[in-house]
Amino acid sequence: MTRMTAEVTISRSVLSIVFAALLAGCASKGVQQVEPVAVVDGGQSEQLPSTPFAAETLYDLLAAEIGGQRQRYDVALGNYLKQAHQTRDAGVAQRAYQIAVYVGARQAALDAALLWLELQPESPDALRSSTLELVYAGRLERAYTQMVRQLQARERPAFDMLASSVGRQQAQDFARRFAELAKQYPDVRELTLGQAILMHQGGEYASALALADRLLGQDRDYIPAVMVKGRALDKQGRYAEAAELLSEAVQSHPDLHRLRLLFGRVLLHAGQLDEARQQFEYLVRQEPDDSGVLLSLALITMENNLAQEAQQYFQRLLDLGEREDTAHYYLGRLHEQQQQYQLAKDHYRSVGPGKQFMATQVALARMMAGQKQLDEALVTVKEAREQNPTWQEPLFLLEAELLINADQPEKALQVYEQALKGLPESINLLYGRAMAYEKLDDLEGLERDLRAILALDEQNTAALNALGFTLADRTLRYEEAQALITQAYKLSSDDPAILDSMGWVQFRMGNFEQAEKYLQMAYARLPDDEIAAHLGEVLWMRGERAAARSLWAEALRVSPDSQILQETMDRLVGKSKK
Repeated sequence: MTRMTAEVTISRSVLSIVFAALLAGCASKGVQQVEPVAVVDGGQSEQLPSTPFAAETLYDLLAAEIGGQRQRYDVALGNYLKQAHQTRDAGVAQRAYQIAVYVGARQAALDAALLWLELQPESPDALRSSTLELVYAGRLERAYTQMVRQLQARERPAFDMLASSVGRQQAQDFARRFAELAKQYPDVRELTLGQAILMHQGGEYASALALADRLLGQDRDYIPAVMVKGRALDKQGRYAEAAELLSEAVQSHPDLHRLRLLFGRVLLHAGQLDEARQQFEYLVRQEPDDSGVLLSLALITMENNLAQEAQQYFQRLLDLGEREDTAHYYLGRLHEQQQQYQLAKDHYRSVGPGKQFMATQVALARMMAGQKQLDEALVTVKEAREQNPTWQEPLFLLEAELLINADQPEKALQVYEQALKGLPESINLLYGRAMAYEKLDDLEGLERDLRAILALDEQNTAALNALGFTLADRTLRYEEAQALITQAYKLSSDDPAILDSMGWVQFRMGNFEQAEKYLQMAYARLPDDEIAAHLGEVLWMRGERAAARSLWAEALRVSPDSQILQETMDRLVGKSKK
């Protein structure tokens, strides 16, 4: 049989009827609809000319209509998109775009919208649709160029949508361009709103606040501006002001989902967990399948120690098939807290590669080690590493950590040796091995690895501080130690670990007054047992023995099993009694 090549004349109005039938068929199957883009001229539908189509084209379009009625949206979209490119007919491209939007096929929607614009460059609908798809696709430069065209055509582009898609690094550049445009189009409030969003994206919260206030001065009920202001106040830590602003807005617009969601999150940040919970419960009643709201509510109830409620919300996420890894991770934590270790293990093992993967592996391994199942924990970590090679560095570190905590530094050293064969320049692995060498009193090995890190990154404060402290604490190379610690201090002067080292090297050099100054600063920032031991020893050596004893007693109440505190007290207090 030979393929038919005859042309059939079919008007675009027929295409409209075909596509309407497709949508009607979809609606009968309970599928959500979107409104097609209308082409209107003076209140009347545009009369489109008839276009001759080959029989094959007509066949594909009719097959698309039948496919839509049978919920074969892939066939419907594929056929329309294919024929849009083959016929280069603007009407077919428009229909292909509408179907792609309808089924949520964003890449296909972009392809069809750009073709539609190419074929009908003066069409406002084609320009608007393709611009939105460019934003969805992250092609922001071209989207911006097309939005300028929309402005010139007296359209009001979605500058807020573009601004929300801009990353922090690009925010300043786009903000400058928005500001220049705003001079030409001062009455387009979407431009000012976009500027405010860009300022917020770039971390310039005061500027975002000022722009939002300008918009609210023109219209105090302009909710997008209210939301920008609420977010900026929240970022500035002005939670009470943000909550008051958003509370008033929510009362006026109780059904605006995003507004209430922001209000709930601000209340969370303010520590008002009960009030936040009320907002999220309201949202769940309105939209019971919203996974973001369910997750927020689950986390709030978990934070409030309402384990049973939290489990129910996380289980609902699993039932919906949404955020499953996150739900399994937190269900694992909840069951672990309830000492239901097998259930916890089952949930932890259900988490796949993704954002929660490493946190889950750590939780699972530590739980098993805590239950005297170290060998099983080590096997689990090794299996995870073999199955997920992209996570091998943190999984090697976890395996070594388990061995260090089990007082097996020799075996931990073997793990680091194996890991560094494949990742010889891993700073984390080099640092971990240096700490294993320290456990084995191998200062030469420790120094070698820390200096290897500094060869890779001369401003690595962790390596500078660790090497400097070790030299001050375990050798007589005080001047070298002081130089290293001082370099770390210049890079990070508020780090309590570095302040502790600054104080300790001064103490070892006999500068007790300077030692106390730095150690007091360190303890004020991090009142842990090691800093307390060092500060107490300095106070003791300065003759302030009552203050030293008081400090140690306070630290022991927090860390009753601290080895360094006990050793320091035995050495000094015991020595004074002899």
